Parts: sequence; C-alpha cells; structure tokens
Amino acid sequence: FYAKTDTPGVTSGTATYRGTFEYLGDRYGFNVEHLAIGQHFDPQVGYARRTDFRRNFAEARFTPRPKRRNRVRKYTFLGSMDYVTDAKVTVLQNKELRGLFQAEFQNSDNYTLEYLGDYEWLAKPFTISPGVVVPAGGYHYRNLRTSYSLGQQRMVSGRVSVGHGSLYNGSKTDASYSGRIALRPQIAVEPSISLNWVDLPYGSFSARLLNARFILTPSPRMIFSSLVQYNLSGHSITSSARLRWEYRPGSELFLVRSEEHTSELQSHLNL
Repeated sequence: FYAKTDTPGVTSGTATYRGTFEYLGDRYGFNVEHLAIGQHFDPQVGYARRTDFRRNFAEARFTPRPKRRNRVRKYTFLGSMDYVTDAKVTVLQNKELRGLFQAEFQNSDNYTLEYLGDYEWLAKPFTISPGVVVPAGGYHYRNLRTSYSLGQQRMVSGRVSVGHGSLYNGSKTDASYSGRIALRPQIAVEPSISLNWVDLPYGSFSARLLNARFILTPSPRMIFSSLVQYNLSGHSITSSARLRWEYRPGSELFLVRSEEHTSELQSHLNL
C-alpha cells in the first residue's frame, strides 16, 4: 500500500508505504517486509501509532516431518532479522536477530529453544524500577530461553519457561508458568506466575507477579470470568470480575467490576 497526507506548510515526510511477500508452505516458509512511515505523516484518525521510522524484516522457516513419527510430529527451524531505523536511515533504533528450534510431539506437547540478539537505542533515560534509572544510549542484548508446553487436550496444560541473558549492560534471569486446569467442560482455572531477577550497574531489583483466572460458562450465551493478580514486588492486589450475556443474537450485556488494593491499604473501585 501507499498513503500520503496533506498538511498545510509541510512538504516532506508525509507518506507511508509497505510491501510484503509471504510463502507459507508446510515444509518451507519465507516472509520479507519493508515498511516506512514519514516523520510528518498525519492521518488524523489515530491508526498511525508511530511515525518517523523505516523497518526491514526477513524470516525463513524449515519444518521437516520425520519419516518415523513415533514421538515427534515435526521439527521447526526458524531464523529472522528485524531492522528498524528512523525514516532517513541515520539512526539505528532497534535490531533483532532471532533463532528458534521447536519440536512438536504426537501428544501435542512442544519443546522450544530460542536465541535473541537485540540492539536498542534509548533516546532519553527512563526509570525501569523505583530508584533505578537507565541512561540514554545504545544497548546490546543476548538472551537464551527454553520452554515446554503441555497439550491443550490435557486436564492440566500450560507452558513452563526459563530464560537468561543481558539487559542494559547488566543481566536478567526469568522464569514463568502459565497454564489451564479444566475442572469440568464449563469450569476452568488459569494460574500463572512470572519471576524476574534483574542486576544492572545502576541497581538491582526483582519483579514477581502471580495471576489466577477463573472461568465459568453456564450456557453457550453466558460466560463469567474473574481475575486476581498479586504483585509481590509492588505489594498490590488487583481483582476484576466480568459477566458477558448474549440475551438475544447480536445483543450483549456486560457487567464489569474491578478493584485494587495496595500495601498502604488504599483502594480504588470501578463499577
């Protein structure tokens, strides 16, 4: 596509365009893309969330299926590159090199090993955690992550992930689990936990988050869900409950309640 806006007094940087090619075969896959948005592109309707950048993306995939499929259904080898600069190609803003290996088993379980090599340009300092400020500049990262996912057909399914690598001239280690427990076809619980330990030259901190979602579907036209989230690092608890009822085709009623409590016993309620 190609699009251009007309702003009085602005003569350059008002266009955007994108071209992409995809081949999505079972054994091989390719994807290339070029996207550019000018500095003064102004559509006035809100769908351009970011301007003044140029992106080049390429991805290649090889997915063989072993002849003897006693345990493994298919393997996936994937590599990609994402390269983002400003619109005039004078400043490198982001670069990502990704390599992935995945094995899909006959029971629908998955094992994944992923490597990420990143570069990020920070135009100005920002606070990543209370009392920890990351200076402006360019940062290189290298991260390795491995995960195992249980198939959705199990009563207890989910994904366990562990990763380690560099972050803002320091290091980061993370571990997470997100899953689903199907108590009955109409009742399910989705627990999750996310743990992050960050050690930077500017300070160290941890981020720990616990979630639990409860889902009840008494009928095909009604669903009730509730979420409780506990931030161990921020000492806050957030909860919400939502009822969706399609009382007739095309007409729906939503009731939502949310609440937040902090360690200072302050609360905020929305209804």
